[in-house]
Parts: sequence; structure tokens; C-alpha cells
Amino acid sequence: MKKWILTALLCAFSLGLRAQEPYPELGAKLEEYFTALAGENAAVQIAECDFLIETCQDSLVRQYVALKIYDHYLRSNIMGDDAVAVHVADKWFLSGAIPMKSDEDRMNAQIFATFNRSSLIGQPAPKISLMAPDGTLVDIPARNAYSVLYFYDTGCATCKLETPRLKRLVESGEYPLNVFAIYVGEDAEAWEAAREGFTGVTHLWDPEMDSDWQLLYGVLKTPGMFLVAPDGTILGRGLDTPALRILLNQQFSADQYVYGEAGQMARYSQLFSVYGDTLSTSHVMDVADYLAARTFGEGDMDSFKQIAGDFLYYLSSRREEVYRDASIPFVGKYIDSLPDVWNTPEDKAQVVSLGKLLVDLASRTPAGTMVPDITVHGVLRQKPCLFRKGTREGDFALPKLKGRPGYVVFYTGGCASCRETLAAVDALVAAKGSVKVLLVDLDALLTDYPDQARVLLDTFDLSAMPFVIELDRKGVVQHRYVQL
Repeated sequence: MKKWILTALLCAFSLGLRAQEPYPELGAKLEEYFTALAGENAAVQIAECDFLIETCQDSLVRQYVALKIYDHYLRSNIMGDDAVAVHVADKWFLSGAIPMKSDEDRMNAQIFATFNRSSLIGQPAPKISLMAPDGTLVDIPARNAYSVLYFYDTGCATCKLETPRLKRLVESGEYPLNVFAIYVGEDAEAWEAAREGFTGVTHLWDPEMDSDWQLLYGVLKTPGMFLVAPDGTILGRGLDTPALRILLNQQFSADQYVYGEAGQMARYSQLFSVYGDTLSTSHVMDVADYLAARTFGEGDMDSFKQIAGDFLYYLSSRREEVYRDASIPFVGKYIDSLPDVWNTPEDKAQVVSLGKLLVDLASRTPAGTMVPDITVHGVLRQKPCLFRKGTREGDFALPKLKGRPGYVVFYTGGCASCRETLAAVDALVAAKGSVKVLLVDLDALLTDYPDQARVLLDTFDLSAMPFVIELDRKGVVQHRYVQL
């Protein structure tokens, strides 16, 4: 790790000792340090974080630093970072070396560590026995083969989106895999229905709940997906199918192109951060053009493929409107128009197919078009007055949602970001008298109005929740992927 970062951080420690909480200078330096550490393996990050905590002499500063580190890695979306959070919880908080803010915080840390400690990346995958449809017991993961463990429930809305994607991967036959589809519910009839059409996998469940899979694999919500190596080592956890495909390509690709590594994704975030709130689609393409000129333009095809592939994966990882809009010209210019470059089976699996998917999603109901004439069951929120109530449930035609402005919020239950968005809706409605917000619970829609749900899935990019669109008084889409 670069010595100047450590020096700057140690200076921040001394500043923190003289400052009142929350030590803003120290907090800012820690954020810089987290960015610099991004992409390092868990062992390196653990050693660095232990060093930082041990460096603090003042007990309050030490507590602040340890909590800041724990919170960062607890909330990180980078696969493998949870190992750092478990380590910090075990070594510093649960051991009693550093107190947490409250007994409730300590209890939550203990629950988190307990349910994640045995299924971290690099650990041997816990062995469990589950029941097949014929009543026989099957030991998983498989021996001497790659195994995918997919925990799902029939009533889980996200599972209803994820299962078809996994089906397509299995049906493609691209990878030699043993896929275990593990039903976590208790309804035998629902499980039987879920197995129909889901072929090429081993279906399992645990009706008596005696295998302890929840604790051993830390599956407290569904879906939960793991990739296990032939030697039994966990290669990936908390996966969705696109992320699974990335890991599989890393294992099987002869060309050794590995796209979307955490360190490169962090560098792109730093690169675009200089634009701040002014970032536009043209800025994104300016960066892409510059990188292409320095690689493709100079005949360095290997570097171009790596840079362009990473760029595509970065665009796919972001939910902001500007990045989603930029995916259309980027894919057209640097993927679709260069078939001679992306010409191997690995290219088509890792890059071309992802590019087509991104363009398809980003092209659905773009800004500047009329919202489709679809009737949706939802809850309409607006500021109450003498002549109307503030909340009304029913069927609503989207083109008639003509607030100043109007929003449509698609969400699912159990989604932390969705809960934050719903709280923001409350504040927005309370503050603006003319705003209208239609809340659409995709969980309920998939269960009670499946035909409506299918139309919506074909019309909007509902690949991740929440999804918010803004309409003007005429029903024209002004923005998508809105952050309320």
C-alpha cells in the first residue's frame, strides 16, 4: 500500500484527537483509504484495517475508526468485502476489545458474523444433505466438479426474475456445472410447480429444516447463489446470474480476459467523479473515445478489449440514468460495430450478449417518449386536501398520471433501497402539493396481477429495484432511474 496514504491517514489521527466527533478530517481520509484498498484481496484489506485500528491510541478515535471500517465493509457491494466486516466484528467488537455504540449494535454484529462466518469466499463450502423429489438424500456441493447452489422461494419476487436467467444459462450448456436448485419453503405443491420446465438441475429441499443451511450458508433472504470450485472452495457468494457468468468466464476462458474486477470498477468511479453533478452521456462517451483512441487507435487490440470490456461492465453496474443512456451509443460504437474484434465464443458470452442486454433494457420507454398506455394496479400518493384523500389504491392508467411532476415507483418488499425510496416519497408528497406518485409493488403484482407484471417487465427496465420514472403533465417520460 502506498506510503503517502498511510502518512496522510496518520496525520488525520492526530487531527482527530483534537477534534470533536465525528472527526470529519479522519472520516474523509478513511474514505480515500477505502478507495485505494478496493480490488485488493480480503487478506490484504484485513491486515491494513487491523493496522489502522492498532495505530489509534485514543480509545474514542479507535472506536470511531473501527466502526467506520466495519460499516464500510458491511455495506459494500463488492463481493468478498464481507470477509473484512466479519473479521473486524470478531477481532475487535465481539471479543470485547472495542465497545460498540449499543448492545443492539453488538447483537446485530454477532448475528451478521454468525450467519456469514462459514460461507465466506475462499472458505471450504459447508457440506449439507438435502432431499430430492424422490425422497433420497443428496450431499452438496458436488465433488470434483463446479457446483452452483441456488436457494430460492416460490413467493419471492426477485427469485421470479432470477430463476429464468439461471434457466437460460443452464440451457445454454456453455459451462460444465452441477446446478442445485434448493427450494427453501415448506409447500410441496408449490415446489412441484416450480420444478416444471426447470430442467438440467438437481432439485432439492429441506422440509424438516434440519440441515442448518440457513446458518451454514447465511441465507436469510432469497435468492441466494453460490459458486463452489471442484476442490470445495467457495468462489462466489451473493451472486446473480450475470455475476455468476463473470466468475465462470474467469474459470473457463482460455483468453484470460477478466472483466469487471473491483479495482478497475473503483478506478472508473474515481474517473467520473470529477464531473460531479454535471456528468452527461456525452462526457461518458468522451472518456470511452479517449480510451479507445489510446488502445484500439494505436493497434493495441488486447488492451482495447480489456478496457472496453471493463467499461461495459462498469456501465452495467450503475443504475444512474446517464450511464444507462450511454450504454446505447457505447455498445453501438465499440461492440456491435466491431464483430471482427469480439469474435470468440468467450467474447460473445462475456461482452456481446451483455451489450445486447444493456441496449435492450436501456431502450425501453426512453426519456422523451410517451409513457405506454398501460393500466397498473397500485397505490396513488398525493397531498391530501379538503376534496380528496392522500392515498388511493386501484387501477391507474399511466398516461393519466399528470402531476407536476408525476412519478411511478416500482419496488419490491425486503429491498433496503426500496424502503429508502418509499420514505423519500413520503417527504416529497408532504412538501409538494401538485406531485402525484404511483407506487407499484412488483411482489404483489406478480402474485395477484401476473398479466400486468409481464407487460411491465417487457416495457420497463425492472432488472433492479427500485425503478422510478418521472412524467410531465402530458404523460411524456422526463427521466428514468430517478433518485428521489
